[in-house]
This record gives sequence, C-alpha cells and structure tokens, in this order.
Amino acid sequence: MSPLPPNASPATTTVSLRPFNTYPERTQEQAFRRKAYIDAWLSQEAPVFTVNFLEPLIAKVATNIGDSSPPSAATFYRWVSKYRSSGKDMTSLLPAYDKRGPHSRRLDEVTQAITQKVINEYYLTKQRLSIRAVQSRLRTAINRANADRSTENYLKIPSYDTLRRIIKEIDKYDADLARYGREYVNKKYRHSGFAELVTYLLERVEADHTPLNIFIRDDESLQVLGKPHITWMIDVMSRMIIGFYISFSPPNIRSVFECLKHAITPKDYIKEHYPDIEHDWPCYGIPHTLVVDNAFEFHAQDLTRATQELSITYQFCAPRRPWQKPFVERSFRTLAEQFASELPGHSFASYLERYGYDPEKECTVTFSELIHALHIWIIDIYAHTVHRGLNSTPYAVWKQYQDISQLRPMDATRLRLTLSQENTRVLGHSGIEIHGLRYNAPELLLLRKQYGDRLKVRVRYNTENLGLIYVLHPVTLEPIMVPCLQARYASDLSLFQHKKIQAHLRKEGGATSDPDALAQAREHMYATVGVLVRATKLKQRKKVARLKGLNSANLLGDLDTALGSTQPWSGEEWVAPINTERTPALIKVIKRADQLTKGGKK
Repeated sequence: MSPLPPNASPATTTVSLRPFNTYPERTQEQAFRRKAYIDAWLSQEAPVFTVNFLEPLIAKVATNIGDSSPPSAATFYRWVSKYRSSGKDMTSLLPAYDKRGPHSRRLDEVTQAITQKVINEYYLTKQRLSIRAVQSRLRTAINRANADRSTENYLKIPSYDTLRRIIKEIDKYDADLARYGREYVNKKYRHSGFAELVTYLLERVEADHTPLNIFIRDDESLQVLGKPHITWMIDVMSRMIIGFYISFSPPNIRSVFECLKHAITPKDYIKEHYPDIEHDWPCYGIPHTLVVDNAFEFHAQDLTRATQELSITYQFCAPRRPWQKPFVERSFRTLAEQFASELPGHSFASYLERYGYDPEKECTVTFSELIHALHIWIIDIYAHTVHRGLNSTPYAVWKQYQDISQLRPMDATRLRLTLSQENTRVLGHSGIEIHGLRYNAPELLLLRKQYGDRLKVRVRYNTENLGLIYVLHPVTLEPIMVPCLQARYASDLSLFQHKKIQAHLRKEGGATSDPDALAQAREHMYATVGVLVRATKLKQRKKVARLKGLNSANLLGDLDTALGSTQPWSGEEWVAPINTERTPALIKVIKRADQLTKGGKK
C-alpha cells in the first residue's frame, strides 16, 4: 500500500446534521474506539500508511484500550480517510449499523398485495378495527387464495408482528384521515404559528357564543330557570372584554346585535347601576375587524349589511377551526374557571364530573345577581389581573393605547338603526304590516301623496321591541319613526312573545289581528308564565325566561332609551332593579375584587 501524506485531502465525505450525542450509546462507543486508534496514529512523528508501521501501532492501542477485535491496516486507512474528508467530524466514525441486514420485505409480491388490500378494506375505515381483528381477516383472505394453489405454492400467512410493522409504516396523517375523518385530522394536526400582529385597539376583535355553566334562578319566583347563553367580544390588542350579552334564547342574530351594541356604546351606566364597582369600563368604539366562526347567525344578511354600514371588516374562520380565533376561545375557559366555577350552581363542563352534586339544588344566584357579579368580575378582577401574554393588565394596555388608537364612536340613533333587522314592505292606506301588526304615522301619508300609493319601502325594527319601526325615506333614506297602532299591546313586546301569543290565539280560534284579543292574550301569557315557572321540567322553566324577555340588555335598561331616543308610545320607562342583598357567592366575588383593588393577595 502506498503511503498517504497525513495532510492529504481526499474527496469530501457527506456529514450528517444529526447531533452526535443523539445516537445510541453503543454506536457512540464504537466511534470513540475508532478515534483512539486515529489519535495514536496522528501522535506519531512521521505517520505513514504502511502495513509494517500500522500493525505494531494497532496492536499497542488494542492492548491499552482492551480491544479484542482490532482493525486491519486497510480498515484503519478507511477510518482515517473518512475522518479527514469530513473535516474531522466525529459522526464520520459512527458504524453504519442501520445499513446491515435485508432492506426489503421477505413477503412475496402476492402476499404483499393481499395484505395491502386487507389493510385498505378493514383497517383504513371508519369502523376502526384493531390490528388483531385485521390479522383475522388477513388469515381468511390468505386461506382463500391458497385454496386454488398447490401445497408447495402455499402463501405464508404474515404474523401479527409483521402486519403490525406494515401498518405502522403508514403515514399517521393518512391513517387518521381514513379512520377518523377530515375534521379529526384538521384538529389533531393543526399548526399554530404566530398570532396576527395588531398595533392599535379594536384593530381585531373576536366574537363567539358559549353556554354559561351555571344554573340561574328567577328574581321574582326564585325558581331555577336553567343555564343561559353568553355572547361576548374581546379586543386582541389589550385582551379587554369590550361587550357581552346574556339571554336564555339560543344564539341568534339578535344576540350578536345586542353584544355589538354593548361593545360600541360607552359604559356610562356602571356608576349608576352598580355604584359598588371600584373601576371604570373604558371600552367603546367600532371594531376595525370582527372575527367570527361559521355559525348560522353570523352569516345573516342583516349582520352583513350592518357591518358594511359600520365599516367593519367581517372575517370568518374556516369551518370547525376554533383555534383561528384563539383569544375569545381562551377567554371562555377563563370565564368558566375563574367566574362560573366559583358561584353556587356551577354545572361543571361534564355531567360525569358532578359526582352527586346537584347544581339545580345548590344554585342561589338570580339573573340580576349574575349580571351584577359578571360586571364585577370583568371590571374589577379580570381587567386588573396581570395577563401572561401581555406582561401587564388588560386595563393598563387599553389605557396606554387609548389616546393613539383613534377609537370610533357612533351616533346613538344611527347605531340603533344599523343594528336592526331590515325588510321590504308595501306602504298602503292602512300603513305597514309586519308580523301581523300595523304601523302608521302622518309622515307616511305624505310619502304616499308624493310617491304614490302601494309604495315599496325599506323597514327596520328591533325584534326585542315591536312598539315602533323605522321606515327609510325612498329617496333620502332618512329614518322615519313609526309607532305601532296597537301601542298598548306591542310596547316592549318581543317577536318571540308575539309569536307565542299568535299561536295561542290560533289554537283558541281567535283572530290574530284583533287588538282586544291580542291584549287579552298578552295578559294570558303573563298568567301562563306564573304557571310555567313552577313546572317540574327545566325545559318549561327555561321557556319562562324567554317569555319574560329575560336578558342582560333589558336588565340594564331599555336599549333604545339608553341610546337617547324618545318613546312616547312605550309607556312608563322601566328601571333595572339593583339587588342590594347579595348572595354569599356574590360577596365572595366582590371581596376578590376588593383584594385586587387594594393590592392584596390574589
């Protein structure tokens, strides 16, 4: 063998990027063994690659390190060549144990084809059979194939371990997709990157609904009404809750409208309704971008029209991708863990977690107390607790950016009109009819005289108060306030209540448009509420809350009044009750707020 100078540079060897210490310990020991021989050779004054020079050196090193199987001179030369060409990288000395043995399956092609077919038909299905069950089907398929073969050509049945190895080689994503479906794999293999960068308040607001896991009692009868739904919005920049709406109705477009109205409107009512709350709620203004999921109510035409009028960018998450609006989803968890779970009547996330605890019997919180307690938690606790993602409190971040964010206020009348439902109706001599109710005013007569009879007009109304509607002028589109002709009946009447009354009249064979019959039916509805609230079934008692129009907007005061409109046809203004006798749970929440306010221990 011809000598090779120590500093010669053979062709470069590809070096693995895998860290050396991640290899098995046995493999690392072999690399250190080889390195011992190379270090001994390099320490010589004039190292050469001759057999006469290498054999005594290798024997001496083998004795020193206790190596019972020293390398030959040719093997040692290959080690040095790879070590040098890799730039003296230790991974070049690792033995290639992974390249030993056969690299193809020992099953013949026919058996492999049958095995793959059985896997596709029985394992990669929604039935999700176990590997043991699939092996039983494979055995049957192989035996069926052997029935047409001679004994010497019988196919060998793969063992359980062989079948298991074949199945484990299938990409996990493909296997889960076939066995669990697209929705499952989208959730399991979702990729979470950086959240979208926001630079000012209300640049991005996330909204959603969730059931509130707490049973609530009626303020008057103290009967359990059930669990309400809450809709709320959170500002991504500050993590402040900017508005909410609670009711016993399933989430609908009215829920979104009322929550958006609460978010945009200044919270000036706090000191009047709840003077015991220490801090202010500074959040108001029109969001720039509103992120929602694909619930039916978020696709409503009226909501799309309203967001366009408010210059809100409306953004939908992909179907069944709650992680695309992570801040509102995480805030719901915070609400459940830090608010609902501390009140008596908490129903837990799962029925199995109750373990003998009956939330219907334990609950003591009335609806007005719930709204009061939630205000305390949002304003005095949540807003003034350090948020891990902000390294500050949501309140401090809001105040810091409030002056530079150019918050967009909204005229009260325009906001009331915008967050209403719109229909097209024909204006005739009797006025306008909506849901069996007639509306008319002297201004409508002027429209008919100017533009003709049977005029098509656009009408907007609030489904929570059928006492008035707004007719948009056919040319100027200026709103014209028009009261209901059946004012005594329709004042503060919701569409849900109206439909129930009409259903009762139809059942009794009465006229659904007779004013006297309607008024009498409304009195019957209130009498029915008293009966239903004592019903044994929770479903019937929850119906009571809807019939009574029980929601956070009504409790805080009539929204139209709060926005500054006059309602001469609505009768006496209703004032939200302030319950000064708090439940022990409410006192507990308030004490926590006091601790935070005074800098006490959380």
